[in-house]
Amino acid sequence: MHNALLLLTCFAGLLATSAHAQPGPVKKNKNIGLFNITQLGSSSGLGQVRFPGESSFRHPGALSRLRTTFGYFLKPELSVGLGLGLEAYDVPKYAFAPLVADMRYYRRPAQSSLFAVATAGHTVSLTQEFGAGLTGGLGVGYRLIAGRATHLLFSTGLETHQVRDARLSLFYQKSAADQRHTVWLNSVAAHVGLLF
Repeated sequence: MHNALLLLTCFAGLLATSAHAQPGPVKKNKNIGLFNITQLGSSSGLGQVRFPGESSFRHPGALSRLRTTFGYFLKPELSVGLGLGLEAYDVPKYAFAPLVADMRYYRRPAQSSLFAVATAGHTVSLTQEFGAGLTGGLGVGYRLIAGRATHLLFSTGLETHQVRDARLSLFYQKSAADQRHTVWLNSVAAHVGLLF
């Protein structure tokens, strides 16, 4: 609930900022040339976390995200970009900065419509308890064109994060073992964002 409230508050701030921006030339079709997508997101843990030689246990973590993606429309329906952000799990306490390739397909480029998104990349750990890893995701969303200057993006999907050198005791507090292994954290994500 806390993550959803924070997400809605930040999104309202993004809308207020875009509504009071300095007037200037408005891009008639945002599916041409260079673009920026700034998004906020939240994920809930999905499935099990498994350590070799240990019982598996439910992945309890929730993730919060801020990401900005700069890219280019290859065609009005298809875009590619490079995203950079800050992300953090609450269980275990794990913060990282992902650098991801972002590919999107818009069903109707000139209208409000469905879109598909795929991401894949590398994460840099911002804590000493974990190593760098990989990340990826697949999702679907809806782009709402709310005027010539405002394109809102709502999406959901499945994501995975590889965590290298993860300590078992940080994931599963009943374990006294200080084993380090590579684990995969799977989650269901929801995002809201703006296409500039």
